[in-house]
Amino acid sequence: MNINLMGLLGLLVLVCVSLLIYIFYQRREVLFYKREQAELDEYAAEVETIYRQLRGIRHDYRNHLQAMDAFVETDQLSELREYIRQLTNELNQVDTIIRTGNTMIDALVNTKLTKAQEQGIELFATAIAPAKLPIENADLAIIIGNLLNNAVEATKQQIKDASQRPFIRLYIAPMKSNLYISLTNTMKYNPQPSFLSLKTPNRVGHGLRRIDQTVEKYKGYVNRQWEDGVFVTEITIPLLSETASDN
Repeated sequence: MNINLMGLLGLLVLVCVSLLIYIFYQRREVLFYKREQAELDEYAAEVETIYRQLRGIRHDYRNHLQAMDAFVETDQLSELREYIRQLTNELNQVDTIIRTGNTMIDALVNTKLTKAQEQGIELFATAIAPAKLPIENADLAIIIGNLLNNAVEATKQQIKDASQRPFIRLYIAPMKSNLYISLTNTMKYNPQPSFLSLKTPNRVGHGLRRIDQTVEKYKGYVNRQWEDGVFVTEITIPLLSETASDN
């Protein structure tokens, strides 16, 4: 009877520990998802602000031309220079790293890479994307947002390293009926196997797992490579659904 009781107590303890671990990981997942949603809202607000400013500038374009023409006609060149300087400052406030016309991609890339640029990271970014993609905005935020988060975090660690200038190189474009995303960034040390296998219990590992899950949702492909202090991630996502391709 005592042996059976001890066994039952041991089983109960094991169940309780397993339940606590499960609750811990579930709560952590919820926190990550809430953070992703908050970042998505931030991206959307950022790009809407940029586009609203650009629409305002376009709306006033004719008025600006008429004002500058008046300065030229009356030979007020100093006033014209000051007017142009003011317009230039206004345009600089809405300057962006990329402008594809796809609202979500523009918001994601410009928000993340502008912050990286301010920290002294060298940027090379080229992006071409259709205005509409067969990928939900929330999923784009998961893929591109986590890619850039990880790249910025890895690259920031090398800012004080004089041996190699930290950089991020991003390329996005349609390619053979796929959306192709390539992200290259400096990373001094080869990531541990646990990093590549997505088993590390941290934000980077979680981000990688979320990228893989989301790309798999769209029947896409992810490839990661590290060599000579550079980490490269390539992602391809079909732009045509299986149903469309069958037709």
